[in-house]
Amino acid sequence: MSRVMILGASILQIPLIKQAREMGCETVVVAPNPDEPGFQYASHSVFADVSDKETVLRYAIEYEISGIITDQTDIPVRTVAFVADQMGLPGIGYETACLFTDKFLMRERCKELGIPTLAYELVDSIDAAVEFFENIDGDVIIKPVDNQGSRGVFRVSSVGDLVNKFEQASGFSKQGTVLIEQYVTGREFVVEGLAFDYEFGNLICGDTYYFDIEDVFSATTRVFPSTADPKIVDRVLEQNKRIITGFGLKQGITHSEFIMHDGEIYLIETAARGGGVFISSDLISISTGLNTEEFLINIALGRQMNKPEIASRGTVCCYIAFFLPVGEIVSIQGVEEVTRMPFTHRHSLDTLKTGMRTRPFSDKTARNFVIVSADSHEELAERVQLIKDVLKIQVSTELGLAGPIWE
Repeated sequence: MSRVMILGASILQIPLIKQAREMGCETVVVAPNPDEPGFQYASHSVFADVSDKETVLRYAIEYEISGIITDQTDIPVRTVAFVADQMGLPGIGYETACLFTDKFLMRERCKELGIPTLAYELVDSIDAAVEFFENIDGDVIIKPVDNQGSRGVFRVSSVGDLVNKFEQASGFSKQGTVLIEQYVTGREFVVEGLAFDYEFGNLICGDTYYFDIEDVFSATTRVFPSTADPKIVDRVLEQNKRIITGFGLKQGITHSEFIMHDGEIYLIETAARGGGVFISSDLISISTGLNTEEFLINIALGRQMNKPEIASRGTVCCYIAFFLPVGEIVSIQGVEEVTRMPFTHRHSLDTLKTGMRTRPFSDKTARNFVIVSADSHEELAERVQLIKDVLKIQVSTELGLAGPIWE
């Protein structure tokens, strides 16, 4: 029996863990928190920091794994590549993994490929950050160079803001460095893709809509396919193909985010894993029929012989997300009704309980979500609104009772 190591045990890794079991594999699931829900589906549980390459390698050798994989999270990507390299298992290579998990290196490679970039700089001191800001005629965005989940990401409009936020941003970076970049607005796109034996193809392109909450760079909705002009979508897809091919990705699923500003398309970031909030496990499958988890497990084990055939199903789909105000949940209504709807798919609603204390929504990790499908964008909008009308959650806050934050 093949034994596959899966890094990550959150709700987002459950589809991958369960698929491995269905394929007859033993699963060695690694994550630092024993309370993560993915462990209940594991053959073997390892409680370790997934960014600690040497520790994970030691366990991989101990369990004599046949393959190693992760999905829907950036943090373990380098570790997966490192262990695969050290054990002679299929992987993308450690240098490639670093390229896909370092926002500065991404931009440097884009410049080498002749792909336009916004003005940016890697800084490790407040003085360097202030100098860059003063040379930019407008706002900037600062972000840890090697973190995920929008932690430590801030829009900065003044030197005072920069001084206040810089230490927070650098504190979320393992390297202690911060990417500071020109801030622009525009239409945003998300693209999922697939690589096999260095051959790359785009899977789906969608639209991203954000919460209107200061310093919370988190999507409330991602809709597939995009409603943009097909010529613009083609430009986004071509840009993505140039980037992934130029980055030299051998295999796997990719997740890329773009912004169009003044007619130019700029990369926000790209990742050598599938999109979170079940984009990888559900929205790709709903759109194309591809079983993403089966593909990822097969390439990890060296069983994938050919690039999968991909075809659009003509289905419109999205995830909708919401935050809950900070406080205590006092009532929940409509969950059963929402989950019984024939057009809702995977969700996180079963994690909500009366009496639960909610977390501050400073980044993506505090979101709750539902996957929704339809035959058209108009029908999708109607179904999303129906879910919002039916789902009633009351939270007791310092200012009184409040419901979900959808925008």
